[in-house]
Amino acid sequence: MTKYYKLIFLLIAGIAGYILGNFIPIEIFKPKFIDESISKTEYYKIMLSIVSAFITFCAVLVALFKDDFREYWKRPRIQFHTPNDITIEDLSASLESETTGDNIYANKYISRIEVKNIGNLPALNSEVYLDKLEFIAKNTSIAQAIECPGTALEWNGADIQNIIIPPGGKKLINIIEVTPPEKISTPESEKTNKPACLIIGNIKSTREQPNGKWIATFSLYAQNHKPVSFKLEIEWTGVWKNRLTEFNNQFKISKKA
Repeated sequence: MTKYYKLIFLLIAGIAGYILGNFIPIEIFKPKFIDESISKTEYYKIMLSIVSAFITFCAVLVALFKDDFREYWKRPRIQFHTPNDITIEDLSASLESETTGDNIYANKYISRIEVKNIGNLPALNSEVYLDKLEFIAKNTSIAQAIECPGTALEWNGADIQNIIIPPGGKKLINIIEVTPPEKISTPESEKTNKPACLIIGNIKSTREQPNGKWIATFSLYAQNHKPVSFKLEIEWTGVWKNRLTEFNNQFKISKKA
């Protein structure tokens, strides 16, 4: 029996009791005593019967709603937080050039979100999806809806899409990447410039989206937790810079909910 069926059952029972109490005269059930005084023994018997009936009623409630009551005390609780440095630079590809005296530059920029379980049960088979994405070009207020692929994101350090988050556990997940411009060869052996690319979840920005604001809604789904979401606003000028301190002047990200 689901929670809704139980509530409907109690509602019907309450309505039935209200109707009976208003349309059936209660006096017909009232016994008539010649002597209205009762002994102390009879009084305690009546009180014991009332207490027993109340305990029985409570036992029925617990039997019907024990799973619902347990959810308030034993359950996972997911919260989303932004790390101290929500956007970091990946220098792995450029560190090799440090020994040659070349300048260090970022290979890509990564924005993360922290998922924390503050409950007392593990969150089972937790997956994060990009549920909704909109793009608003600069100097306009028209939101362009972008179709989301419906595939889960991979968790950091695990290379898998679903994990168990233990009570008190914290997990990071990459939600946004910005890759640098690069030169690519065409079939005609010509060189062409590929612009820097913004990747939100599993979606890459296009040439038609070089400058503006993206509004992304991510959701976490788990086996024993209701879906919970958070929203991000991303603003990017489309300009790439080789180091994070300079790139932060071109790129802004904020968590809204």
